[in-house]
Amino acid sequence: MSNTKYPYDKALIRKKILDIKSGIEKIIRPICSERFSVDWYGAYDIDPKHLVYWICVQSDRMKNELRSNIELNRSLRNLIETNQYPTVSRQFVHIGFESQETVDRESKGNWYHHFNNRQHNKPQAIILAIFLYL
Repeated sequence: MSNTKYPYDKALIRKKILDIKSGIEKIIRPICSERFSVDWYGAYDIDPKHLVYWICVQSDRMKNELRSNIELNRSLRNLIETNQYPTVSRQFVHIGFESQETVDRESKGNWYHHFNNRQHNKPQAIILAIFLYL
């Protein structure tokens, strides 16, 4: 059901988000030799363009290896399209990589503070959007 304030079906958008997350995990699993997780957040209920995925690995080496893999990044971006995420929002969805080593070094191991106290483009915009929404 949609209305003029939010023209998307929120339950359908959430399903697409979870399907994309699952797709990211399936793509990363065979090429990442470390334990990893895929986290996502965003104010997609305000606008679907406010969505961020983070592929969180253990080492800076793995983070840099994944980040620099052009074909991998192309495949990850393609998940947004194949899962039919809203067309006008696709280009704004952020998919990034971060490592426990970086979080330990820069944020004393605290992932929450790491993403909320730094300039990470999309996360900062989402935090601002959430405060504006409240």
